Amino acid sequence: MAMNDNREVTFEIVEEIGILTEHSTGWNKEINLVSWNGNSAKYDIRDWSPDHAQMGRGITLHEKEMRMMLDLLKKRPRKVRSESHDDDPSFMSAGDDEKVEAPSDNKEATEDADFCVCTDEDHDDEEPKAAAV
Repeated sequence: MAMNDNREVTFEIVEEIGILTEHSTGWNKEINLVSWNGNSAKYDIRDWSPDHAQMGRGITLHEKEMRMMLDLLKKRPRKVRSESHDDDPSFMSAGDDEKVEAPSDNKEATEDADFCVCTDEDHDDEEPKAAAV
């Protein structure tokens, strides 16, 4: 069944959760809760113009899918960033021989990791860290 090309897509950003990447163009890759065409809100990851009037392609996830993704990321062995990519904070190593993998259940080995998928209670006993400038 073909989709009607004249159908207007409506959306409402129900909750702005956060910016994942700030692009030099002013657009941002964001994670938000978005209601599409009046349906229930879903987690949404995509690029948005500064005024949210335009958007790029993205992905939407139901609550269950988001929880599954977080569980999978939490179970994944954490990687240590390659020294050759220290200038790129978004780069994570893919497990080359010289990279070090720390088991995710060993908090001491992963405290200084550059990547953490955690729940709030994982860090309740820690003081908030200042953001790097």
